[in-house]
Amino acid sequence: MIPTQHHPRQARIPRAWPTWAAVAALWILTYTEQWWVYPGLFLVWGIYDVATGESNFIQRISREAQPFTFWLVVSTWILLSLIWIAYPG
Repeated sequence: MIPTQHHPRQARIPRAWPTWAAVAALWILTYTEQWWVYPGLFLVWGIYDVATGESNFIQRISREAQPFTFWLVVSTWILLSLIWIAYPG
């Protein structure tokens, strides 16, 4: 049997609420066809990755360990968001 930590349900919900709120907001914005949120999300994601030096796309990519792959992924997020902002339709 794999050992696991048991956390009381009460302790997990308060810490997870921002994630639940963000996912709900994405579904609502998608349902109402508010596509503008996605380039903003990718742009913030790229800026956050540059600030932390780490990206999570399929797997964790570190700026120190895999610099080319890191900059390829981060550049893609930022470039796609700028293209989407410039050409929204």
